[in-house]
Amino acid sequence: MDSERTPPTQPATGDSRVDEAIAGLAAVEELPLDDRPAALEEVHDRLREILGELGEPGRPGRTGEQGELGRR
Repeated sequence: MDSERTPPTQPATGDSRVDEAIAGLAAVEELPLDDRPAALEEVHDRLREILGELGEPGRPGRTGEQGELGRR
């Protein structure tokens, strides 16, 4: 790999929990190949957890919100 290569910066998503979860992807390239699937699964699981929370009662301002892809 090119040691001078810098990863692109991720734009903020507007949800700090999502931003924190995907920040974990920045280090994946540095991990040994055998450790990468577990790291990716961890990020995936956290994103699924956050998505599940969006429909939970008691989360004001979030219930029923859809991302840009869900809008028609």
